[in-house]
Amino acid sequence: MKIDIITLHRAQNYGSVLQAFALQKQIEKLGHQAYILDYYPERYTNKGLLKRLKNKSSRFNNPLVLLIAKLLIYPSYLKKGIQFNKFMHYLNLEKPSFATNEEGMGRFTDADAYCAGSDQIWNSHWNEGVEKALFLDFVPKGKLCLSYAASIGLSNIPANEIDETKLLLDKFEFLSLREDKGVELVRELGRTDAVQCLDPTLLMSKEEWSLYADDSYKGKEYVLTYNLHHDPEIDKCAKAIASKYHLQIRNISYNWHDIVRHGHLDWCPTVEGFLGLIKNAKYVVADSFHATAFSIIFEKPFVVITPEVASSRLSSLLKMLELDDYNINKFTSVKVIEQPIDYIRVKSIIATKQRESISFLNKAFTCKSFTHNR
Repeated sequence: MKIDIITLHRAQNYGSVLQAFALQKQIEKLGHQAYILDYYPERYTNKGLLKRLKNKSSRFNNPLVLLIAKLLIYPSYLKKGIQFNKFMHYLNLEKPSFATNEEGMGRFTDADAYCAGSDQIWNSHWNEGVEKALFLDFVPKGKLCLSYAASIGLSNIPANEIDETKLLLDKFEFLSLREDKGVELVRELGRTDAVQCLDPTLLMSKEEWSLYADDSYKGKEYVLTYNLHHDPEIDKCAKAIASKYHLQIRNISYNWHDIVRHGHLDWCPTVEGFLGLIKNAKYVVADSFHATAFSIIFEKPFVVITPEVASSRLSSLLKMLELDDYNINKFTSVKVIEQPIDYIRVKSIIATKQRESISFLNKAFTCKSFTHNR
């Protein structure tokens, strides 16, 4: 079968490209051809970045303020583009690229099934509204549609989006969400068949991911931070761990101006570098879903400082794997990271969830008759 996937592979985020790659690999393991639809909305372009800046505050209408913002942000944005484009050759991109749901209409008609996911494809806050393309609205009628580990990323679906979301979900014969909260929200809309599946990155083993990790960091003694939400608690925690165990601090960041933070700045490393930095770290302190996922994959001692805006995503993952003790809001003591993680137990839980998730995909791809999208 030919399977077309729509996801956030152009988001210029480590987790976004790695989960897209992992889902592609898993579908190929099941004996199918997997392609990533090259959905490239304006918000991921330089033009879109500038527009978002101006929409954030009227201050950015001031030419001087806008110039300063550009000087701070554009170098990082340009480097991100270079680093993430290097990884694109791992993805089987289905061309042509398209930027809107309307552009996708009638263009992609030859796949046997269409899959939406994973990552925060249904987060209307980040998508600046309900994004129909990410619900496969452009797919012709009579085609099999499924979601795999889609994330809503919100505690509630906004009231003014409920009717539209409910209608768009009717396109899907099979629905799986990444977070337990997402399953709950979709079931409230009448889709009681929705289930929870693993993030695609967790479908691949430590050994498989090691093939893509940059091992130039091997032998270096460091605690690694990945601080997406600029939480001072992360730096506080990393400093305490580094001091106690005589380690260097290394900070992965998209922002060049984070050089002012304590420790060594790894400014927008390659995707392979991101994997290698986690794989070879002595400890990891993060507020990112995928930095946490890869810390678990590489069996690292870690602690999550939960950001308020993304707490459900992280808490769902850690709850599933019985790692709630490593999820904190405020750093008070290094004791939290001194508790050894029972990775034998964690791997056993992941193995069970892998079987369930792969079974979901197999069931969808072997479906002979369906009732939705007719």
